[in-house]
Amino acid sequence: MPSIKAIVTNAPDGGVSVKTINTDISSYKVLISPIYTGVCGTDRGIVSSSLKFAYNPEGSDYLVLGHESICEVVDSKVPEFKAGDLVVPVVRRPGDCVNCKIGRQDNCSDGKKHEAGITGMHGFMQEIFTEDPEFLVKVEDKTLKEVGVLTEPLKNVLKAFEVFETVSKRAVFHGEDSTVLDKNVVVIGTGCEAFLYTMMARELGFRSMMINRHPLSHKIEKIFDDLGLRFVNYAEDPDEPFSSGIDLLIDTSGDPTTVFNFLRKVNYNGVVILFGTNGRAPDGSFTGADIDYVVERNITIAGSVDAAKKHYLQAIEYLTKWHCSYGEKLENVITAKFPPENTAIFTSKQKDELKSVIEWK
Repeated sequence: MPSIKAIVTNAPDGGVSVKTINTDISSYKVLISPIYTGVCGTDRGIVSSSLKFAYNPEGSDYLVLGHESICEVVDSKVPEFKAGDLVVPVVRRPGDCVNCKIGRQDNCSDGKKHEAGITGMHGFMQEIFTEDPEFLVKVEDKTLKEVGVLTEPLKNVLKAFEVFETVSKRAVFHGEDSTVLDKNVVVIGTGCEAFLYTMMARELGFRSMMINRHPLSHKIEKIFDDLGLRFVNYAEDPDEPFSSGIDLLIDTSGDPTTVFNFLRKVNYNGVVILFGTNGRAPDGSFTGADIDYVVERNITIAGSVDAAKKHYLQAIEYLTKWHCSYGEKLENVITAKFPPENTAIFTSKQKDELKSVIEWK
């Protein structure tokens, strides 16, 4: 039983350290090791103990962190994979409900699912681990090695747009020309998920922008400009975003005050997608007048979390397309790489950060 290096916490109490653990890899089907693992707000929320839904695997006094990854196959005993293949492991594993049984554990209805690095299952921030081939997605394009870590956050975006497609059918959402070219999407936040939501909204034909209440650094502003994305600092320009109103509002901040501020700008039959989580955000004030506004305008508010295997495959397709189109400009989204020993990145966001990653090789 080899000893390996892993980045661990004690969920939900928090903390972070590099720990040497013993792992049994004797009965593997596919043996993989991470190339990059991403650090996101969920990891930091677990480490700071603000996300109380996180918990250790049964019988373990620690949780290996990490749910965003691009990995390499070390060895395989199944024909679908071979040594050297690039793969992305699926984060959420099924429970017992009907949704889980059909591969839609992202819509788990009994709460018995597990999530790697989050709820009851060790994550991918460890030097080597075994995996069931059912939960691996192959990355055929080897040039995606530098941006493949974005597959996991992008699959969340694709699931959210699936939710949007479903709920928007309650009324005619498209314009008179049968397109969404005149429809406005506002994404609250400027982190990696917000960036990916804005990229996808533009890909689907919407007019889109990211908003925040502070200016961007020159580095992040250049990344967005290079990719042709629009940003508005609404503290300086409160009449934006979109004086004609919002058709699809997407929140990645988890801040109720900000969401409620923009709820009154949502148009008739508009949709609000809540994605961000922030257990320490201050309470907002949702009033009776807000309820009246939502009801009288047929506004749909929906939460969205995680995604299915099909969304991983779709994410890889879009990353392949975008990497072909933008090349280094897309790779610049990975703003910093750190060794596993640098655990300080879990306790504070880095200056000029869009996506920080742990580099394992």
